[in-house]
Amino acid sequence: MLNFRGQLTSHQTGDDFIALVAVDDETVRIWNDHKRIGAWPIDDVKCERVTVFRFQLTIDGVVHTFQPTDPAGFADSVGTVIDLRPKSRFGLGPRVQAAKEELAAARAAASDSED
Repeated sequence: MLNFRGQLTSHQTGDDFIALVAVDDETVRIWNDHKRIGAWPIDDVKCERVTVFRFQLTIDGVVHTFQPTDPAGFADSVGTVIDLRPKSRFGLGPRVQAAKEELAAARAAASDSED
Protein backbone atom coordinates (compact mmCIF):
# COMPACT_ATOMS: atom_id res chain seq x y z
CA MET A 1 0.00 0.00 0.00
CA LEU A 2 1.32 3.44 -0.96
CA ASN A 3 0.38 6.53 1.06
CA PHE A 4 0.11 10.04 -0.34
CA ARG A 5 -0.43 13.21 1.69
CA GLY A 6 -1.95 16.24 0.08
CA GLN A 7 -4.76 18.74 -0.08
CA LEU A 8 -8.20 17.34 -0.90
CA THR A 9 -11.06 19.61 -1.92
CA SER A 10 -14.64 18.41 -2.34
CA HIS A 11 -16.45 20.12 -5.19
CA GLN A 12 -19.78 19.21 -3.60
CA THR A 13 -19.25 20.72 -0.14
CA GLY A 14 -16.28 23.01 -0.74
CA ASP A 15 -14.48 21.35 2.18
CA ASP A 16 -10.73 21.63 1.93
CA PHE A 17 -8.43 19.58 4.15
CA ILE A 18 -5.12 17.74 4.35
CA ALA A 19 -5.74 14.10 3.54
CA LEU A 20 -3.85 10.86 3.42
CA VAL A 21 -4.81 8.82 0.36
CA ALA A 22 -3.69 5.18 0.49
CA VAL A 23 -3.66 3.19 -2.74
CA ASP A 24 -3.07 -0.52 -3.29
CA ASP A 25 -3.96 -2.90 -6.11
CA GLU A 26 -7.57 -3.19 -4.99
CA THR A 27 -8.56 -0.25 -2.79
CA VAL A 28 -8.34 3.52 -2.34
CA ARG A 29 -8.65 4.71 1.27
CA ILE A 30 -8.84 8.32 2.48
CA TRP A 31 -8.07 9.62 5.98
CA ASN A 32 -8.19 13.05 7.60
CA ASP A 33 -6.37 13.53 10.93
CA HIS A 34 -6.29 9.78 11.63
CA LYS A 35 -10.05 9.61 10.96
CA ARG A 36 -11.05 7.31 8.10
CA ILE A 37 -13.19 9.08 5.52
CA GLY A 38 -13.86 5.95 3.49
CA ALA A 39 -12.57 3.11 1.33
CA TRP A 40 -13.54 2.24 -2.23
CA PRO A 41 -12.56 -0.41 -4.76
CA ILE A 42 -9.93 1.11 -7.04
CA ASP A 43 -12.09 0.34 -10.10
CA ASP A 44 -14.87 2.55 -8.64
CA VAL A 45 -12.59 5.59 -8.32
CA LYS A 46 -12.16 7.60 -11.50
CA CYS A 47 -8.91 9.57 -11.52
CA GLU A 48 -7.89 12.15 -14.11
CA ARG A 49 -4.90 14.43 -14.13
CA VAL A 50 -6.05 18.07 -14.45
CA THR A 51 -2.65 19.73 -14.09
CA VAL A 52 0.85 18.47 -13.52
CA PHE A 53 0.23 18.70 -9.76
CA ARG A 54 -3.54 18.16 -9.38
CA PHE A 55 -5.85 15.22 -9.91
CA GLN A 56 -9.61 14.99 -10.14
CA LEU A 57 -11.04 12.04 -8.21
CA THR A 58 -14.64 11.04 -8.78
CA ILE A 59 -15.89 8.84 -5.95
CA ASP A 60 -19.54 7.79 -5.71
CA GLY A 61 -20.39 10.49 -8.25
CA VAL A 62 -18.79 13.24 -6.15
CA VAL A 63 -15.84 15.14 -7.64
CA HIS A 64 -12.81 15.98 -5.52
CA THR A 65 -9.52 17.65 -6.36
CA PHE A 66 -6.40 16.11 -4.85
CA GLN A 67 -3.02 17.82 -4.84
CA PRO A 68 -0.52 15.27 -3.49
CA THR A 69 2.95 16.15 -2.27
CA ASP A 70 4.25 13.45 -4.66
CA PRO A 71 2.30 13.90 -7.92
CA ALA A 72 4.49 11.52 -9.96
CA GLY A 73 4.21 8.74 -7.39
CA PHE A 74 0.46 9.22 -7.07
CA ALA A 75 0.04 9.17 -10.86
CA ASP A 76 1.96 5.90 -11.06
CA SER A 77 -0.06 4.33 -8.25
CA VAL A 78 -3.44 5.07 -9.83
CA GLY A 79 -2.32 4.55 -13.44
CA THR A 80 -2.91 8.12 -14.60
CA VAL A 81 -0.70 9.24 -17.47
CA ILE A 82 0.12 12.59 -19.02
CA ASP A 83 -1.24 13.13 -22.51
CA LEU A 84 1.76 13.43 -24.85
CA ARG A 85 -0.13 14.27 -28.04
CA PRO A 86 1.13 17.43 -29.81
CA LYS A 87 -1.83 19.52 -28.65
CA SER A 88 -2.05 18.00 -25.17
CA ARG A 89 -3.03 20.02 -22.15
CA PHE A 90 0.54 20.01 -20.80
CA GLY A 91 2.34 20.61 -24.11
CA LEU A 92 4.79 17.81 -23.38
CA GLY A 93 4.39 15.97 -26.68
CA PRO A 94 6.61 18.29 -28.74
CA ARG A 95 9.25 18.40 -25.99
CA VAL A 96 9.36 14.61 -25.73
CA GLN A 97 9.66 14.32 -29.52
CA ALA A 98 12.48 16.90 -29.60
CA ALA A 99 14.33 14.99 -26.86
CA LYS A 100 13.96 11.74 -28.83
CA GLU A 101 15.35 13.41 -31.96
CA GLU A 102 18.30 14.87 -30.02
CA LEU A 103 19.07 11.46 -28.53
CA ALA A 104 18.90 9.78 -31.95
CA ALA A 105 21.22 12.45 -33.42
CA ALA A 106 23.70 12.03 -30.55
CA ARG A 107 23.69 8.25 -30.99
CA ALA A 108 24.22 8.61 -34.74
CA ALA A 109 27.12 11.03 -34.18
CA ALA A 110 28.69 8.67 -31.63
CA SER A 111 28.30 5.74 -34.03
CA ASP A 112 29.91 7.74 -36.87
CA SER A 113 32.90 8.70 -34.71
CA GLU A 114 33.50 5.05 -33.79
CA ASP A 115 33.80 4.07 -37.48
